[in-house]
Amino acid sequence: MAWLMWFVFSLGLSILAVGKKGWLQFWPVGLVALAVAYILDSTLIDLGAFSYHYGVPALGGLPLLYLLSVFPNGIILSRFYPSRRRLRLPYVLVVAALFLFVERLMFITGNFRYLHWTLEYSLMLNVTGMILVLWLGEWLGVIKPGE
Repeated sequence: MAWLMWFVFSLGLSILAVGKKGWLQFWPVGLVALAVAYILDSTLIDLGAFSYHYGVPALGGLPLLYLLSVFPNGIILSRFYPSRRRLRLPYVLVVAALFLFVERLMFITGNFRYLHWTLEYSLMLNVTGMILVLWLGEWLGVIKPGE
């Protein structure tokens, strides 16, 4: 139920915050975010760092609704990426901390389990993943900082 609520919240927030025009512009970054989250999380699951409750073995141990929520969250992340260089790192750190808060809630509700993992590692992983998503979004020409 928690993954369903997270997916519905993520999708609703992206529709409200980004709108149709934003979805049409940034959907490729949503796909990039899906790929990055899948690669990073499934690898760490295989390495025994953490696990998800309701993980689907065919998806590398990731819950389907968690993975699907990454798409609208990637769109939101890219839509509000600051054009000013000095604001980019603080933006990524704040968003990564927000996702850490959600992870903590999922941990408390039993939907996420640390095996050989900590919140500090998650913060580093979130920052790394978001920087990678944003960099690939720029490389693809979808994110155009300064416009």
